[in-house]
Order: sequence, then C-alpha cells, then structure tokens
Amino acid sequence: MLALQALIIALCTWYAATACPMWLRWSVYFGAPLVAGLVNGLLLGNLTYGLAVGSNVMMAYIGMVAIGGSLPSDYALAGYLGVAMTMLAGADPSVGLTIAVPLGLLGLLSFNVKMSLNSVWVHKADKFAEQGNAHGVVAMNLFASQIFPFITYAIPSFLCVLFGSSALESLMAVIPSQVTSILSLAGHLIPALGLAMLMSVLFKASLLPFFAIGFALAAYLQLGTMPIAIIGAAAGVLHLIYTSKEGVNVFEGFSFGPEEVSDIADEAAAGQKRLSKRTLRKSWFIWQSWGQICYNYERMMGLGFCHCMVPVLEELYGDDREAIAAGLKRHLAYFNTENTWGSIIPGITAAMEEERANGADIDDDMENNLKTALMGPMAGIGDSVTQSLVKVVLLSIAIGLASQGSALGPILLIVLFSIYALGVGYFCYNAGYRFGKNAVTKLLAGGLVKQLTEGLGAMGMMVLGCLVATVIPITCPLTFELATGTIEIQTILDTILPKLLPLISFLITYHFIKKGTKPTTIIIAMFVIAIILSPLGILS
Repeated sequence: MLALQALIIALCTWYAATACPMWLRWSVYFGAPLVAGLVNGLLLGNLTYGLAVGSNVMMAYIGMVAIGGSLPSDYALAGYLGVAMTMLAGADPSVGLTIAVPLGLLGLLSFNVKMSLNSVWVHKADKFAEQGNAHGVVAMNLFASQIFPFITYAIPSFLCVLFGSSALESLMAVIPSQVTSILSLAGHLIPALGLAMLMSVLFKASLLPFFAIGFALAAYLQLGTMPIAIIGAAAGVLHLIYTSKEGVNVFEGFSFGPEEVSDIADEAAAGQKRLSKRTLRKSWFIWQSWGQICYNYERMMGLGFCHCMVPVLEELYGDDREAIAAGLKRHLAYFNTENTWGSIIPGITAAMEEERANGADIDDDMENNLKTALMGPMAGIGDSVTQSLVKVVLLSIAIGLASQGSALGPILLIVLFSIYALGVGYFCYNAGYRFGKNAVTKLLAGGLVKQLTEGLGAMGMMVLGCLVATVIPITCPLTFELATGTIEIQTILDTILPKLLPLISFLITYHFIKKGTKPTTIIIAMFVIAIILSPLGILS
C-alpha cells in the first residue's frame, strides 16, 4: 500500500512542478503545499490533518514571487513531498515547516537540472525546424521536455516516501517533548514571515484602512475568511468608484466598431488569407497551456512560443515546407514573459504572420524585435498583477478556509485561478491579434491594469488583516496567583486588543522585511526566540 501511495505522491510532485498546463500550474504549483494538503489528505485518509499541514506550510510561501525564471524555493517538493512526509511521520502540523522548507531548498537542485538540461531539446527542435518538421518541434516541447524533470522530481520523491517515511516517523518518536515544543512554537511564528512578505507586496498607504477593517472583523466579530473576502471585494469596487475620476471602465478602448468589421469583410472579399477562429483558439490554448513546459536557461520559453505558432504557420502556408521551416526557425529564438498578460504577444505575432503571408513588408528582424521589446513590459504587468496580487489574494482566502478544515479552500484556489488565467489570457491574445502593434497601448489606455491592481489591492489588504488575526496562533499562557484570585495575562491582553500578540509579531516581522532583512535570517531568529521563550512558558 505504501508503494502505491509513494508512486501517486511522486507523480503528483512531478506533474505539479513541470508537466501540468500553465493556467492550472499557477494554482497547483505556486499553491503547492495547500493543494498538496488536499491531495495527500485524501490519499492518506485524513483530510482534516492534510489541510492543517498544507495550510501551515503554505504560510511560509504565500508572499514569495518568482521573477524571470528564478525561484526562492521549489514549491512542488516543499508541498507534495513535504506535506506527505509530515503526515506519514505523524508530526504536528506546525512542525511541517521544518520538514517542508529544507525539501523546498533541496528541490532547487531539481529545478536547476531541469532548466539546464532542457536546452538539449531546443537544439533538437532546431534540427526539426530546418526540415520544416513541425511535429518534431511539438514533440520536443511536449514530451522530450519531461524526461529530465521526471528523473529529478518523480524518482527521488518516490524513494523518499517509500524508504524515508518510516525513518522520519521513528525519529519524530524519539525527539524529546521539549524539542517538539520549540519546533511547534517556531512553526507558529513563521506564518508572520509569510504575511509580512505579503504585506511588502500589497503595501500602499491609502489601503491601510482596509487592513485594519479586516483585522477588526476577524478579531472582534470572529468572521471567517470567506465573508471578509466578499466584503473586501465589495470594498474594492467601492474604492475604485470613489477614487477614480473617470469611473470604472476597464474595457475602454477595446470596442470593435463598424470600420474594423468592414475592413475584415473587405480583406475576405479580396481573397487575402485570414486565420480562422479555430486556429487562433488553438494557438492561444497551446500558449496558455504549454508555453513554459520546456523552460530552460538558454531560450527560456522560446520553444513553447514556437509551438503555439505551429497552427498559425500551418494554416497560412499549407504544404509550403520552406515557408514553415523559416517560420519555425524565427520563432525558436529566446523569449520570456508572463503567461497570462503576455498572451498579447503571440496574438500580435499571429497578426503579423497573417500580414506577412499576404505580402506585407515584414521580415524576421521586425517580428523578433517587436517580441523582444514587448516581453519585458508585459512580464512586469503580469508579474505585478498575477503573482503579486491575484495569486496572493486567492491564496489568502484559500489558506483561511483550509486552516478551518474546509476542502473548499484549495478547490476554490484551483477553480478561480483557472478562470482568471484562461479569461485574461484569451482576452489579451485576441486583443493582440485584433489591434496588432497598438494592442499594448490600448490595453494600458483602457485603465484595466491600474483598476484591477487597485481593486485587488484593497481586497487583499482586508484579507491580509483577517489572516494576521487567524493564522498566527500564539498566546501568552502566563498566570499569577494573587489573594484575590488568578490573573491570566492573555485575558488582560484580550481586553486591550484581541489577537494583540499575533499583530505585534506580524508588525515586528514586517519591520525587518521592510529594512531588507533576508527571510532565512528571520527564520533563524524565530527559532532562537522559540528556544528561549518556549521553556519559560511565555509564549505558546
């Protein structure tokens, strides 16, 4: 039975880390510990325990952002393998961090091996491109790219669960209770680090009242994450309405008037080549799903970009192998951006390929220069909105629900993130195709990015306030016996402000994050504090 469980956990680790479609990967990879809590909870027969471990481990990663292909930790190994090992060892959920975080750091070796060795398949794709063999290029992107990740993710995970879980369980059984108490206290302090990193991403002075409202609703009224998230969404909309002079009109500049419809009809009447809606949808879906599956240090997303252009080239050039070969070669160049908002670039490129097939004076340099010029700005927009706002807001809601034992948390994360990624990606791809080189200007002029950022920021700050009050479970158990009775310090603190100690720990941690202190240094400091205070009984 353990061998089967080890195999499923290993496959989940590999799939989440590298093989699943990118629109789904946003949730199952960046939310790996949380989703792993659901998966392992079901697999190992204890859903409540799995959700508790997953939500605790997730707190260390909630504010981490991966920029330009660099990762602070490997979320898949920290999540799927770390949560599984914690559960199999029967450790306290708060101790899961001490198991998962080292695995996540070791997992960077797997990530770097994948990023380095996947360049082999890009060079194989170059040879297929020379022959005009589009199927060979696709095979390199979809299938060959998974050979090295399977070796570095699935196999080690399988062996760790199969042979390491019993050893870890035996180790946890002989650890003295004093050490377990220290690890537990450190595990309860570390969520303050994740929330402080999240605050550094969301912080804007004008949004601080939303943080205070979220904290007060959770601390005084004991409202859960979901009702506070709903209130936060409404508050975000109201914030936009009353702070925007132009009002909320995110699609301004994106209307398709009679002139554009007339132009399309004229082109069709003139017998010019037009890409079908089916081909455009196929190209978009390939990009949205497999644009980053063969991620590598040499070309980054270049092979994935070329893959999404295959349907476009095949429809425009038919049996002209020479023209298809030329197209494959020009799109195998270095490329790197953010997948959702960056979908505007393959949309623009599809429009340029269409113009080129109809005789327009467009050469390889023009296409590649445009892609190069746009990939940085669109990555900046995408990372700031997708990773720094949408991801953390949805994770915050999901963690709050999962920490209360609700499987709705990770399920909601997967569903809502998929809707967001697919919706934004489809909109941006079609905007790129319709408006060509002017698409980015129209996108920014429409105010979509700014308004989305403001609204999500308000909602995120309110949820953040709620999490500070609910997921940093530290109290002061000190009591004093007097002639008049027993005085409990925690009761006195609660009369001053409920959840005062979690708030203080969060603010102190945020102060050091803002000063530039490294997260690893703060984690070490938290372990030192736990070693000092746990035996004294000052914090629990």
